[in-house]
Amino acid sequence: MLKQLKKIKLFAFFWDRSLLIFLIIGGLNTILSYAGSFFLNYVVGWSLFASTATMYALCSIPSFYFNRKFSFQSKAPLGRSILRFAIIISGCFLLSYSLNHLIVPWMYAHWFPNMPLLWYTLLRLLGIQVVFTALNYTSQRLWAFKE
Repeated sequence: MLKQLKKIKLFAFFWDRSLLIFLIIGGLNTILSYAGSFFLNYVVGWSLFASTATMYALCSIPSFYFNRKFSFQSKAPLGRSILRFAIIISGCFLLSYSLNHLIVPWMYAHWFPNMPLLWYTLLRLLGIQVVFTALNYTSQRLWAFKE
């Protein structure tokens, strides 16, 4: 019984208003980021890593403001929050991007070798986004905007 209560408390800790607002802000940022990444990659000719990293960095500026103000309603010191947020964004991006380049190609080669390239690309983008979002939300909630 105690284990079940702990699980419910942990679930309730993460499943609240801040998550919903975070997902809305993140969804809008993702649309903008993907559009910009597509433009930089396919029109300008940048690599996928460079275009994606650039757009994540640019979209992180409004993300910081809106998540601090609306998602987490943080009163933590601004300088500390900016530094922690930058560390989290950089770390989450590098980790999710790196894992995605190790796991998804292996899965493609071993499990889905006949998958069309479009689906493979979408799977990679989805993988990056899921890992990034989960790590980002948890880290921001528990560290960046913690008072």
